[in-house]
Amino acid sequence: MPQVVPDQAEGLRRLFARSLVRSVAFVGGRPGIGRSGLVAHLGVALARRGQSVCIVERDPAGVSAGEKLGVVRPRDLADVIRREVALPGIVGSGPEGVRFVRASAAGRLLSALPASEEDQLTEAFSRLEPSVDMLLVDAPAGAGDEAASCAVAASEIVLVVAAGADGITDGYAVVKRLMRDAPLRRVHVVVTRARGLDHAQAIHDNLAATARRFLSVSMAWLGWIPEDPDMSKALRLHQAVPCAFPTSASAFALGEMADTLLHWPYAGEDCLDGFVHRLVQASRSLPSANA
Repeated sequence: MPQVVPDQAEGLRRLFARSLVRSVAFVGGRPGIGRSGLVAHLGVALARRGQSVCIVERDPAGVSAGEKLGVVRPRDLADVIRREVALPGIVGSGPEGVRFVRASAAGRLLSALPASEEDQLTEAFSRLEPSVDMLLVDAPAGAGDEAASCAVAASEIVLVVAAGADGITDGYAVVKRLMRDAPLRRVHVVVTRARGLDHAQAIHDNLAATARRFLSVSMAWLGWIPEDPDMSKALRLHQAVPCAFPTSASAFALGEMADTLLHWPYAGEDCLDGFVHRLVQASRSLPSANA
């Protein structure tokens, strides 16, 4: 029988003791393009495919992803850092078991977190039960440092672009800004409010060609969300469209997007504590995000 050397054995123990996590940051150029709603509905679509999903809400403006599904939490990650409540006390539960963690007020505290407290925070996240398979981050709108810190922390970046010329301009500006701070290994694109698949793909192709020419960044197609009255109706009801209207055009598009995302390879041996460490480090290195 072949022997496993100590380093290999330790690596195997670590691999099986800690669950691998896909962390995906969703960024966009401006409010009102449907980013938070996309994150909420996609989280439910992934959960319906057997994933344990947690959504971290970093955007302090507008209605959060959780609130769109009727999940309201008075507590923020900032309260955990100030030791006013334990991490489970701020976790909200939504449809299909999707969990929501609001972290819109934690930026300045994360940037000043001592190393010992950083370790305690990462340990708290790693003890979440059930363990997290998919971590979706609803980043702040625009091209500021808060969005950059989310992009640096996540393993993957999804750019949400609204159909139309302004959407292309906004999306390009976000990617150009993120390149200053985030190691852009891949950028995936979702087009919202498109008239049809051809319309959405034309917007993606236009943006991808511009980014490739002027930024040397490759943008991969992830999917699109049509103008669908069923999605608007689901949001008014504070329900997820995959549950409320599973045969709708938007539910079908979300399902295709979820299936694509699930086939992405893992970015190395990455676990939830790795995401938290990178988020803290990015918050420290981008102090203007916390002003």
